[in-house]
Amino acid sequence: MTILIIESVIYIFVGIIISFLLRDKEFKKIKRLILLSYLIIGIAVYSILYFILLSAAVLLSAAAVLRFYD
Repeated sequence: MTILIIESVIYIFVGIIISFLLRDKEFKKIKRLILLSYLIIGIAVYSILYFILLSAAVLLSAAAVLRFYD
């Protein structure tokens, strides 16, 4: 039960960070795609370590999208 709470808190923080990074209107579809894929893959992950690694990968992908389009 505590793992579910920890994963939810991490998901909320990552969502806020991605929303801050990709806040322009032109990134709206990309942001939705990243968050949706993060949610779908995150559901399949049962280990908190893998979920943290997935979160780091999602943040890096958002930063790469921001760098690519700027």
